[in-house]
Amino acid sequence: MENTLKILTELMKEVGAYQVDKFKSRAFTYETKSTEIDIVTEVDQQSEKMLIEGLKKHFPDYGFLAEESGEQTSQTEYRWVIDPLDGTTNFSTGIPIFAISVGLEKHDEVVLGAVYVPILKDMYTALKGHGAHKNGKALSVNDSKNLRTSVIATGFPYDRAENPVNNVKEISIMAPKVKGIRRIGVAAYDLCLVAEGVFSGYWEYGLKPWDYAAGLLLALEAGAKYQPLTKRENSMIVCNEHILEEMKSHLL
Repeated sequence: MENTLKILTELMKEVGAYQVDKFKSRAFTYETKSTEIDIVTEVDQQSEKMLIEGLKKHFPDYGFLAEESGEQTSQTEYRWVIDPLDGTTNFSTGIPIFAISVGLEKHDEVVLGAVYVPILKDMYTALKGHGAHKNGKALSVNDSKNLRTSVIATGFPYDRAENPVNNVKEISIMAPKVKGIRRIGVAAYDLCLVAEGVFSGYWEYGLKPWDYAAGLLLALEAGAKYQPLTKRENSMIVCNEHILEEMKSHLL
C-alpha cells in the first residue's frame, strides 16, 4: 500500500500544479449542475480525467467512483473514490483554498486516503491502521475538552434552498456554544484540519462519498470519533473524543 500511496501522491501533485496554473491565470469556464449554485469548471473535468488516466496506467483493473464522471465498475475488490477539485466555488471565485481528494476502497472500506491542497502544497495521507500524516509528519486530533474552548467547522449542502435539512437551524444552535465556527467550503480539508488538531470537530449534512472518503479516514487515523447524523444520508459529526457527547446533544 505504501507504493500505491506514493504513486497516487505524485499524480496528485501533478494535477495540483495544473490547478494552480489555471487558478492564477483565471483561464477557465464553468457551468451549473444540479442547482444554479452547484457548478463545475473545465478544471474539475480535466483534473478528474488526469487522475483517472494516471491511476489506470498503474492499476488498470481498479474501479472508480468520481464526482464528475460517476462510477466505473470492475471485477476487483478495489475502487478509487475521487473528488478532483473539492471547493469548486472557492476556485471559481478566486478564493485560494481548494483540494484534491482521493480514497481507495477495498471491499467497500476505505483503506488509503490522500488530500492535497495545491496552493499550500500540503499533502495529507493515511493508510488504515498506520496513522495519518501531513507532509510526512504524524497527525493527532487536539485535546480541547469542551465546545466552549473549541473551534469547529461545518458547511451547507448545495440544495439548502429546497431541502429542509440544510444546517441553518443547527448552526444557529451551535454558534453561541463554541469558541468559533469556520465555514471553509472544502469538506475534505475540514476533515484534514480535524486530523491535524486545528479544528476540534466538524459536522455537515448531505455530503457525497467523494467529499469524505479520504478525509474521514485521515481524521479517524488521527484519533477522531465519528457519529452519523441520521436526519439525512451521508451526514456526520467528526471530532475529538471529549466533545462528541456535547455535539451529539445539540445535533442529534
